[in-house]
Amino acid sequence: MSRPSPFYVPVSLAHTALLLSDVQTQILARFPKDIQEAYLAEVQRLLSFFRTEITKARSEPKTSSTSLYDDVPLIIHHTLPFNLNHNAFVSPYNKLAKWVKSLEEKGFFANAPSDPNSPNYAVPEAILPPNGWSKDEVLLGKLQPNCFGSSDLLAYLRARGIKHVVIVGLTTMGSILGSARGGADLDFHIICPREAIREDIGNEEVNEILLNKVLPKFVDVVSIEDVISLGGEKIQ
Repeated sequence: MSRPSPFYVPVSLAHTALLLSDVQTQILARFPKDIQEAYLAEVQRLLSFFRTEITKARSEPKTSSTSLYDDVPLIIHHTLPFNLNHNAFVSPYNKLAKWVKSLEEKGFFANAPSDPNSPNYAVPEAILPPNGWSKDEVLLGKLQPNCFGSSDLLAYLRARGIKHVVIVGLTTMGSILGSARGGADLDFHIICPREAIREDIGNEEVNEILLNKVLPKFVDVVSIEDVISLGGEKIQ
């Protein structure tokens, strides 16, 4: 007897995006090295899976003659280009954004360029696309925790006919909570693999409440293995 699907609706990988929210060096620097490495290893599992599925989809003939979309998964690295325009986008009325100022005071932006012509997206070297950026793995900047609130993200999702968004990143209480709710409100099927989502050290209780009690009310909180298993299923 097969176990029930962990997903609220059937998932089509051809119309699924992997969204990495705030997985960037300045935020990772808040964690000890061993935690950084362990976390990036979990993210890499998902990246490897999606990159393999993208390569497979690009090498096979399209199965639908009526779809105008590429019918290929998409990977989006979505980071905050710290120090862009000297952080002029940070409002003193945004309580959550106060940590940007605290990071600035600790010197995290000492080498970050402020020139808008050369933003620092700070994607960790370990997860950079091995073959470079492409139409299937893109890099976008954002100006607030909610990925769906202040960028060109929606245009990219619409252009690929994306219905399902797998969100991973830092932190649970910040960008993950805001993005998961924001995406769900826009009728995207949001999937949150718990191993690839982290909260700041000391907030473990908050992390568990969000992942076990709050987020499941409006998104699918699953394991990385649940997502990877989609590659071996007959999906619709």
